[in-house]
Amino acid sequence: MISIRKAELKDLEMILPIENECFISPWKESDLKYELTENPVNKFYVLDDEGKVVGFLNFMITFNSATISQIAVTKLYRHQGLALKLMEQMFLDLPKDGDEVVEFVTLEVRKSNVAAISLYKKCGFEIIVDKKAYYPDGEDAVYMVKRM
Repeated sequence: MISIRKAELKDLEMILPIENECFISPWKESDLKYELTENPVNKFYVLDDEGKVVGFLNFMITFNSATISQIAVTKLYRHQGLALKLMEQMFLDLPKDGDEVVEFVTLEVRKSNVAAISLYKKCGFEIIVDKKAYYPDGEDAVYMVKRM
C-alpha cells in the first residue's frame, strides 16, 4: 500500500534516481540534501510503497505563500492519481490559522509539460503569466497560482 510521509535523509538514495528520471535539468544530490536537512522553510514528502520511494513533493512555505519546487512520480507509478494525492496532502498540511496562514500556492512548470499543467489546473491553479526562457535550456515556464 502506498502512503505519504515526510522525507528523511535515508530516502535520498531512492529520491535521486527519480529526480534524474523525471527532470530535464535534475537537481544535484547536494541540492536535494540541503532541502532535506538544512532549508528551514522547506517541506519534503515522499510516496512510500512498502519501503520504496516512488515519488516526492518538495515545497517551501514563506510568510503567506507556499511554492512548489518539485513534484515527481516514477514512470512505473504514473497515471494512478499519486501526484494528485501528494498535492492534496500538501494542501491539508498548509497552515490555515494563526500568523502563518498560507493564502496562495505558486509554481513554475515547463510550458511543454502539458500533463503537469493539467494536474495543476485540476487542483485549482490558474495560469498567471509565461516566464520567457526561464529554464537553462531556454524553454519558457508557465507561472501558476492557487488561492487558498
